Amino acid sequence: MRTIYKYLFIVLFFLPLAGCSFLNVEPFDNFTDEEFWTSEDQARSYMYGFYPSVFSGYGTSYSSALSVIKPGTNDDVCEQDQLELQPTVVPVSSGSWSFSSIRKANYVIHNVDRLPLDSAAINHWRGIGRFFRACFYSSLVFTYGDVPWFDTLCVVSNNKKDMDYMYKDRDPRTYVDARIIEDFDYAMKYVRANDGNLQINKYVVAGMASRYLLREGTFLRYHEIDEDMAATCLAKAKEAAEMVMNSGKYSIAPSYKALFTSDDLAGNPEMLMYRHYVDGVLAHQMLSINFTESQEGCSKSLAEAFVCSDGQPVYVKNGAMWIPRTYTEFFENRDPRLSMCIRPKYYIKGCDCKPFAYTYTGYSWCKYMDDSRASKPEPTWTGAKNITDAPCLRYAEVLLNYAEAAYELSLMGKGTFAQADLDKSINLIRARADVNLPALKISGGLPMVNNVTFDDPVRLSIENYADGPETDPVLWEIRRERRVELCLEGFRVNDLKRWRKLDYVWNDCNPDIRYGAYIVLANYPDRDATIVLEDASATEGYILRNDQNARPRPVKRNYIAPVPSGQITLYESKGYHLSQNPEWE
Repeated sequence: MRTIYKYLFIVLFFLPLAGCSFLNVEPFDNFTDEEFWTSEDQARSYMYGFYPSVFSGYGTSYSSALSVIKPGTNDDVCEQDQLELQPTVVPVSSGSWSFSSIRKANYVIHNVDRLPLDSAAINHWRGIGRFFRACFYSSLVFTYGDVPWFDTLCVVSNNKKDMDYMYKDRDPRTYVDARIIEDFDYAMKYVRANDGNLQINKYVVAGMASRYLLREGTFLRYHEIDEDMAATCLAKAKEAAEMVMNSGKYSIAPSYKALFTSDDLAGNPEMLMYRHYVDGVLAHQMLSINFTESQEGCSKSLAEAFVCSDGQPVYVKNGAMWIPRTYTEFFENRDPRLSMCIRPKYYIKGCDCKPFAYTYTGYSWCKYMDDSRASKPEPTWTGAKNITDAPCLRYAEVLLNYAEAAYELSLMGKGTFAQADLDKSINLIRARADVNLPALKISGGLPMVNNVTFDDPVRLSIENYADGPETDPVLWEIRRERRVELCLEGFRVNDLKRWRKLDYVWNDCNPDIRYGAYIVLANYPDRDATIVLEDASATEGYILRNDQNARPRPVKRNYIAPVPSGQITLYESKGYHLSQNPEWE
């Protein structure tokens, strides 16, 4: 029976629900009958419909896995043609302007009292509903800014009161932020501490709250929207992270690589939530993208962000004129995560890259594959048959959220930051058994490792061009740790947006996004003709991946999406007004 229950759970949790019916229950959208809310199992099955939206993992299709590695334009992955950031015009419609999931969450919140359960159980399920509503609204706010806040069920009728509510204009961003915080607070208070494997508990709620509130707090701060609400969000993000840290339930796993290459993450001490895949039931393509598929390739910018094995940035350790002429020179004595995320060899198009595929920059991402097993690939390693589990929320991210939120608060004069804060967050990550980097310390307002203080010259170079406040040297290192630990996991583009640093994807500010590995042409005589160097007449140099259009400098509208024109027209047809973001008027 336990095996059968586990299989049914996998089906309900992980398979897309659109257009499907499970166990003779009405479709997800139609759970409105009086008999549905009769047991906790039925409430749980309803909630499973939300999971893939918030904990999508590697998705379930050919395209969704790649969108994790490259969810949008960023400085980690190289592009040949760097076009203007999208969108460039106001679209008629957009899938991200949707309130259907919020309506479903509100349905839960307002019907959970129908369950024949005690008050603690009812509060738990209402907390789950409010958790999901907070997550959905966090995404809407980050995308659009002001959005209409709906916390009761919309009634479709011609009644003016109902119409006024359904077609209300956008509420101020900070008003919605306050409501999101209330939802997270409720869920952290009432959701169970343990509700079983792969079930949301209060620590999953807290971990996600630390993610979303850090994102919102820094966006509000660096875009100069509301300093007080920024501080409130950051303080809540720190508090939520501390709830997880103080629980004693999670720890940094000894193997970084195993987090992304395991067929079963059950029992991994770093997992707050992961997505489980089963052969013949649910699969993805992430492993294939790291194995048999050709790649755009990582950028010079990302590859050089990994520090040396003594903890110093590469241009601090090796000097400003450092040019490694072979892959051996480039990868030796580096942060071990570099070779766990990017193969310690160059894979050039046209050359013999077997058993792996080529990459246009030479830097081949391998984060999601155990290369030691490449000589005997399994049937599930091809196409969209991959079944490695996907981390959705891990303890390392929570520690990074804590460190950044705490340091931002100290910069705002709203808190303090001491060595102890680094030691219980970032330095736990650096001490991972298969990473083992020296601890990061602070001395005189500068980062320090092994009693050597430094200020990364890359920071000094980029910040001379980048928009927004200059990044503090210690904050630069906190952000670096986040970048390398979470690289190719889908965070980078949103991080650049919230820090107001999209200039990092502008060539004049960050030329390293144009380039790949440094190669000596004589070492790659079979290279494809499309592989060119920054200096076309040279016999060695950095691979020039961006050999076509260079991106224009990002502008303010690139940080906020336009409200779809079709929605504005719909409001007008009903006699109501839906406001557009000023950047897009």
